[in-house]
Amino acid sequence: MLSVEKIFGDIFDSKEITPDRLLLFAKDDLARLTKGNSAHQFDGIIAIITPLIATLETEVSAVDSTLNLQSGQTDEVDIITSNFHHAMGTLSGVIANSVGGIDTIAYKEFFPHGLTEYGKANRKTMVMLTTRVNKAATKYATQLGVAVTTELQGFQAAYVTARDAQSTSIASLSDSRGDRSVAVVAMDKGLLQSIHTVGNLFPADVVQCNGFFNFNLLFNVTHRKHTLYNEILAVDVQIDVVNRAFTDSITIIIRNTGTNADVLVWIGATATDAPNAQAITVKAGKASTELPSTLGDLANTFLLVQNLSAVNVANCQIEIIG
Repeated sequence: MLSVEKIFGDIFDSKEITPDRLLLFAKDDLARLTKGNSAHQFDGIIAIITPLIATLETEVSAVDSTLNLQSGQTDEVDIITSNFHHAMGTLSGVIANSVGGIDTIAYKEFFPHGLTEYGKANRKTMVMLTTRVNKAATKYATQLGVAVTTELQGFQAAYVTARDAQSTSIASLSDSRGDRSVAVVAMDKGLLQSIHTVGNLFPADVVQCNGFFNFNLLFNVTHRKHTLYNEILAVDVQIDVVNRAFTDSITIIIRNTGTNADVLVWIGATATDAPNAQAITVKAGKASTELPSTLGDLANTFLLVQNLSAVNVANCQIEIIG
């Protein structure tokens, strides 16, 4: 028997569809509608969902300025712990060389029990370990230099922020969805209009209609590949994060983990391309989830980041899913 609710009801009203996933799905739908709008048949629905996306994006960003929960979300606490393992192993030689060797008091302030302790770091010990490293990095900042000091100091704040955000997220997931916001409900209705608009143009053509919607973005897909890049950008510097093929089956999450420098992000044709018209600014302490097509031409392959500050070092984390 056909369910009237499934045909005419709000199919997005589900505990599994969080506002960040709904936003990602909506932005993907808008990109597909825009690409397929050569005959202007989607002008009306594009005009409806575009401002709804802007409103919901503002709300999602305000909920958590550091971690923008997204499709295929990984455990942020585990990511930072893993990064900490890697950094301490990689930088142990740099630290030793900077402070005069592994037998110095300075080196032992970083590694009183050797590297093994950091390799075994977990949620019970991360606060203690990152605090220790922060204090030692601050004490020996002159010997270590700005880049290494900044990276080592950053783990304490990043871990505490991630842990607090995770606790908030767990609590939020246990709440009833009865308190869904006005922006979320409005986005639901706009997307339902989009679905029915496409369905009206291509009745009973499942393949054609499905090409405008990626419903996988609404739910957690655990098998998608995650690649994480942690970058430190000197004053007014531009870098290429990665050179690879991009499609809109990929999600790019940009987290500006610094506190006093904004970054500009775009996709270019070469490693030295200037910012294009689609480049987005991610302010200090903020995060943004984007589809590659919103950052540049999908024929291009370089993901580029620029520090917009003329006085401060910028720190950002870029996660590529898919």
